[in-house]
Amino acid sequence: MGITDCLRNHRILFLGQSISLFITATSICTQELTLNYGVELATTQNVGNYFLLIGYLAHLWWTTPDFRSETPWWQYALIALADVEGNFLTVLAYKYTTITSVMLLDCFTLPVVMFLSINFLDAKYTRVHFTGVALCLSGITFLMISDIVRAQDQVDASTDWHALFGDLLCLFGSTIYAISNVAQEHCVKTKSRREFLGMLGLFGFALSAVQAYAYERHTFEAIEWSAGSVVFFSGYVLGLFLMYSVTSVMLREGDAAIFNMSLLTSDFFGVVAGVYLFQQSLSWLYCVGFVFIISGLVVYSRAPPPTARGIEGHKADDATIRLLPEAK
Repeated sequence: MGITDCLRNHRILFLGQSISLFITATSICTQELTLNYGVELATTQNVGNYFLLIGYLAHLWWTTPDFRSETPWWQYALIALADVEGNFLTVLAYKYTTITSVMLLDCFTLPVVMFLSINFLDAKYTRVHFTGVALCLSGITFLMISDIVRAQDQVDASTDWHALFGDLLCLFGSTIYAISNVAQEHCVKTKSRREFLGMLGLFGFALSAVQAYAYERHTFEAIEWSAGSVVFFSGYVLGLFLMYSVTSVMLREGDAAIFNMSLLTSDFFGVVAGVYLFQQSLSWLYCVGFVFIISGLVVYSRAPPPTARGIEGHKADDATIRLLPEAK
């Protein structure tokens, strides 16, 4: 392995863990808002993130007055719809099932992403890639076992119809995430990263704002805001904005599979944060799972990105995303 490949691998690993930490930060802010301030505005919180992303589009228009997107607007709208509803379903699932079941969202996204990448992005996965994925899935298994051991009452709840509904939300949400991730990877590798983020922000803002007004208007009006709640609300928005920004860089240099694998460590970081911030317990199984996940990421990153050759074969001005219908 040459020096260039080594630096690229370390950069991808660094980007992935940065994203994982940003996600952990947003989870901490959400938990603080819910537990200490009684603020439950899942969709409204995302509105702020999409609004900040519009800044990329504004900067692009400012620096390139004659800019015109060659990608049909409705394709960006569909990607934004998948992104908005993926976020919504994830939060909704927590109301019906356990955190153990929600972690299935992380696991099931991986095979779906790999399937879509093979069929739509001409991904070429090797034994090294599959070995890395297997290690990561083994690691997440340890995390799930730890949750089951720590809360036996959650196992009994899994037979409840509400828990089953939550599990289905997880699986449906993971499929939406996978489609969104693969479409995003295609966009950032063939088009301007700023264009994609800006258009995602534009349509994501419109869609999430309508949804927030429809479902959370009365909740928002009833909240008594304080300095603390504003700080954590702003922290969530900023953390999510940074996560989206860094994700676009990682998807350009890596692929959607290693991106989702990197997110698995956020479960570990979240538990560590819970120990110090929310007085939760930390099982040794979490440490074992974390080692497996990191090992899987290192192994996976040793092989070239599976979509590099397929994506580079596309012409730069080919704006049609094969996951979506072709524009007439």
